[in-house]
Amino acid sequence: MINVFDTSNAPTTEPVEITAGDYTVWKRTDLATVYPVAEYNLSYECRSEGVPARLISIAAVADGDDYLVTLASSVTLQYLVANYHWTAFITRKSDAERSSVDTGRFTVSADKATNSTNDPATFAQKMLNRIEEALLHRADNQQLDVLAYSLGVDSSATRDPEKLLVHRAYWQRELVKANRKARARKGLNHSAQIGVRF
Repeated sequence: MINVFDTSNAPTTEPVEITAGDYTVWKRTDLATVYPVAEYNLSYECRSEGVPARLISIAAVADGDDYLVTLASSVTLQYLVANYHWTAFITRKSDAERSSVDTGRFTVSADKATNSTNDPATFAQKMLNRIEEALLHRADNQQLDVLAYSLGVDSSATRDPEKLLVHRAYWQRELVKANRKARARKGLNHSAQIGVRF
């Protein structure tokens, strides 16, 4: 186990998940050879999925020859639970000219310490649960409408078993991938087959 507060241990890639209320840190060690920290700044603009979108702006600081991002617990606590798409920008200090250099995605999950209503299930598992409820005719009209919105489909699709089975198969695959990623983050073997049970 490493000390997450020691920036020398900081990951060298952006996180795929940020937990609201958790201290989060990462470095970019691959940019300074082309964009020296003395001459450039690194920043991120992150936009949540859905309407209205929430925006997060993040600024890196120089850490030796690297760019370091540090997000305090009080900062991440304000983040809306959602999926975000981020763009990394390099800005030239001399004239403020800017260029995008990378893109990616991360998920903000709910604060696990204070959110008593936090559902620990992954998004893929939640989607599967909703689809199963619809297939078993246990979902009411409001729940079906929420499911249709989450799937980005017309509400009639949530009442069509054949279409629901297609979506269920997709989210089953997504759940397997999410489980493998979670195991990999813990250093566990993730090449083995992972079953999905309902």
